[in-house]
Amino acid sequence: MRTRITFMVLLSASLALGACNSKSNDQPKENEIPVHTSATKGKILEPEMLINQNEASELLGEAVETGEKKETKAVGQKICFYKPVNSSSNNYLQVSLTQDSFMPPTGVGSETIYRETKRMIGDSKKEVKEFGNEAFIAIGGLHLFKDGYYILISSGKRDNEETLKNAGKKVMENLGKVK
Repeated sequence: MRTRITFMVLLSASLALGACNSKSNDQPKENEIPVHTSATKGKILEPEMLINQNEASELLGEAVETGEKKETKAVGQKICFYKPVNSSSNNYLQVSLTQDSFMPPTGVGSETIYRETKRMIGDSKKEVKEFGNEAFIAIGGLHLFKDGYYILISSGKRDNEETLKNAGKKVMENLGKVK
């Protein structure tokens, strides 16, 4: 539950970043992350294309219900939350997919959201090199950025880091197949 609350705080910050995006011609301030508008228009992916129900069950080691879906078009985000069939289990797996192709034309861009999230997290993150692209584990889960897609995988499984890395491998494998 704490992970979901933290994720919601990060999402709120991302929404605020989008709301504050102005069209001024001012030069960026030192250490400021440039804000890029969403220019990439391509195939809109669904988070369950990256990890489906069967794969979520395998990753958690138990059966899960059909994913609960939510979306926030203002930031190009789609979420799929898998909870276990066993109501006494605390395990879960959530895939959040922020993509330029799902944002309105004036959106700040998935890369900007990823970089701003990474900056806000600061030193409390662990870089992950296994995926051959930019990724880190921090509060909220495994954060990945690849080809205009910012993917955040969260898990409530006891062996969280290993589950996140396995989920990340599955996401990268499936992303290559569907985009």
